[in-house]
Amino acid sequence: MSEPDGKYTAQNLIRVHGLRAQAVVRERIAEARLGGDVSGLERWQNVQAAIGELRQTAPSQTAPGQTAPRVSARG
Repeated sequence: MSEPDGKYTAQNLIRVHGLRAQAVVRERIAEARLGGDVSGLERWQNVQAAIGELRQTAPSQTAPGQTAPRVSARG
């Protein structure tokens, strides 16, 4: 999965699942690992990294008039 694809998937997961997005990705990583799906594991790890990057940059990317979502430090 290319970096833009991982970021797009991360954005969609955050939009759909909110703060639970990272937990959803961890579940997918575990499923890929258990199933021996090496490419799936890599894909979901890339999405997990993209979620982390998006959360770090979220406040600076907030549109005027909107507030950034609060992010738990627990990950």
